[in-house]
Amino acid sequence: MTKLLSSRIFLFLAFNLLVLVLQAQVFTEINKQPQGLANSAAVWISRQSKLDLIHSGELVHTKMQPKTNLYKQSGTDQFALSNVSLPPFSRGDMDVADFNKDGLQDVVITGLGIGNKPVAGVFIQQSNGTFIRIQSNIPGLVDGSVEFGDFDKDEDMDVLIAGSDNNKMIFTRIFENVEGKLTESDINLPGIQFGSARWGDANRDGYPDILITGLSATGPITRIYIYQNNAYKLLPQMFPGLKHSDGAWLDYNLDNMTDFVVSGSTASGMPYTHVFRAYKDMQFDEQRESGMRQLMNSKIDVSDFDADGDPDFVITGESLERPYTLVFENRKNVGFIDYMAGLTGVSNGVARWGDYDGDGDFDLFVTGIDVCYNLIGNIYRNNLNPEIDHQEDDMDIFIESPIVDYSRGPYYYFVFSSCFCDIEGKGVKSYNMLISNIHQEKDDFNLTYKFNEILLEKFPGWPWSDRGHRTSNAFTSVKDAEEGRLQVIGGYTNDEFKIHYINW
Repeated sequence: MTKLLSSRIFLFLAFNLLVLVLQAQVFTEINKQPQGLANSAAVWISRQSKLDLIHSGELVHTKMQPKTNLYKQSGTDQFALSNVSLPPFSRGDMDVADFNKDGLQDVVITGLGIGNKPVAGVFIQQSNGTFIRIQSNIPGLVDGSVEFGDFDKDEDMDVLIAGSDNNKMIFTRIFENVEGKLTESDINLPGIQFGSARWGDANRDGYPDILITGLSATGPITRIYIYQNNAYKLLPQMFPGLKHSDGAWLDYNLDNMTDFVVSGSTASGMPYTHVFRAYKDMQFDEQRESGMRQLMNSKIDVSDFDADGDPDFVITGESLERPYTLVFENRKNVGFIDYMAGLTGVSNGVARWGDYDGDGDFDLFVTGIDVCYNLIGNIYRNNLNPEIDHQEDDMDIFIESPIVDYSRGPYYYFVFSSCFCDIEGKGVKSYNMLISNIHQEKDDFNLTYKFNEILLEKFPGWPWSDRGHRTSNAFTSVKDAEEGRLQVIGGYTNDEFKIHYINW
């Protein structure tokens, strides 16, 4: 999304104070951390009863050079960078499963490789921890997703893949595993990019249905397809169309019906995150959003991180003011609450659950770009006691998280954002930085909303840009705010960004 700033700018401490609560101690960063990457994908993969970490992406200050790293467990809370026989890629996805039924987990990948050439394939894990690619017809697709799953219930792994190819054509395809060989099925699904296609059993008939969200040929979509007699039938119910989005299935209320959560950007460029509850007639009800931070450029991962028997989820993405990494805990008969986990917020990244220390609760890997444009790669050990008993209250499904108290002002702010994009609609992408003048903020985030309105009106390419919104730390005087603003401008100028001044 942007080149790494040569001078780190730490202007954002006010928002980070939100996470200094008792629950932040549940997740502890281990000492030696993996390399941070942007436009990331990540999986935990088992090896000799241990979980290792594979993650891909790019170092933004190396002009989008892709990488794929393997970190093997080398001791208690220790991971060592190891040689990996997987191709480097970014702007993609990967998944793990035992594809050839030899007891070892294998990897399927898709994304943008070296020389801006899409790559894809299934890689079989060997007994020594290396990987060998098998022959397959899986196309290399970018800005999408890939998943293993047994869609035809023949007890072998098929592949669901979505994204755009090198000719900008978009696809969502199923590749059927026939005696170890993947063959494209004739099932017709809408192609998408900047989104995902996820398997999950919506009607609990034992066959995986599909949740698709992303940018289709007709615009942003979110649709569900139900498996019926070797085909997929579109569920008539309409859902808000999203791009730069992700979705995940989960039975959050344990009623034996599969609900889902979806998050991304609306057609107008506004962030959106909602849970949809399933009912017996295959209808889904959008749940209240109180306390659910609205995010775009999102990635979602589901697990029972507190081992209490119901699914929780972690989400990364951006609101209109900054990036977040949020854990939503599922309280029985209560709903989801923002766990206030104290995790570094990232954009252009991903968070993935995995119990690497084998203690019964799920640990977490987070990678991406933080609010100061540092590359982040953090493994968090989960210290939560799985036996913890949560109090059950009769409350709304979402509980409001605390918001920063601005009552002690006045405080002064500027808003800025950046992108590698064609914001002026001229057909050529470049590095752009946009920054406002100084304002006093009277209501939470009203400056970021105003900033976004102006950009949507002024720049035709802004809704389609892969970008981030940022708000600076509160300054007690206009002079201090202007000094901070000039420091930010100087950092971007040094990195050869085109500066756009957004004044109102």
